[in-house]
Amino acid sequence: MKKNKIPYFIEMRGCINCSASKSMKERHGTAYGFDHEIIALCLLIGCKDYGHDLANPFLDAEEIIKLVNEKKGKLTEENLENAKRYLGEIKERFGKDYKKIGVSIDDLIKKIGI
Repeated sequence: MKKNKIPYFIEMRGCINCSASKSMKERHGTAYGFDHEIIALCLLIGCKDYGHDLANPFLDAEEIIKLVNEKKGKLTEENLENAKRYLGEIKERFGKDYKKIGVSIDDLIKKIGI
């Protein structure tokens, strides 16, 4: 892995926004499916270096916050704790990368108040 390079899935704000994902949707009608030829593109782009590909997608912090906001009042305490833990993991692992693209994970977390 190259140091100080923003991971592609951070730049794209999640695997769902990647050209490989768009190709998957065109071929199969779903955003995430399983096609080894397309997942190979995830390897070439470098996302697999971080453990992510279409079969194991990176979920952008904004996606988690959007879902929590949509489900307000319907989520259990455990659901909220899972969201908080995942957002904390994103901050820990990729917080510096998000800052490089002008996004504060702390500000996103404040949006949902967890």
